Amino acid sequence: MIISQKDLRNIRKKHKKIGFASGCFDMFHSGHAVFLNQAKKISGALVVGIGRDKAIKQLKGGNRPINPEKNRLYLLSCLKSVDYAMLNEEKYLKGNIDFYNILKKLRPDFLVLNSDSGGIEEKKRLCKELNIEIRILKRTVPSPMKAISSTYIIEKIRRKKI
Repeated sequence: MIISQKDLRNIRKKHKKIGFASGCFDMFHSGHAVFLNQAKKISGALVVGIGRDKAIKQLKGGNRPINPEKNRLYLLSCLKSVDYAMLNEEKYLKGNIDFYNILKKLRPDFLVLNSDSGGIEEKKRLCKELNIEIRILKRTVPSPMKAISSTYIIEKIRRKKI
């Protein structure tokens, strides 16, 4: 289900345990699916924040995002592991945090991150300030899958000049 910040307090009232995960999800791939499935298993209800176009451009450069924010939002909202999908704030704070106000309003039980997420120390401080438990998941790839990233996919396409 697609939501906005005004819906966050109602979600907190509806669910006993809530996890929040965030990302660009620019070119959705199997690594994203693995992470979201892992996040769902520990979260109860999983709220996923999707990076805004403006923020992704700032973070990853002028050629990104590949897919517009509304497309990425819709795609994630359709996943079985995602209970709620929403757009994050438009700018990044130190530590690649584009969800500060979302965490303040939602007050999830967990902020779920990959072990290689940027700004982990800043995110730990934020979680401590807001009394949110941080859960850091090791990036894993189930057999026989191959590790992949959006950047890898983009570079592969560029090399083939498709």
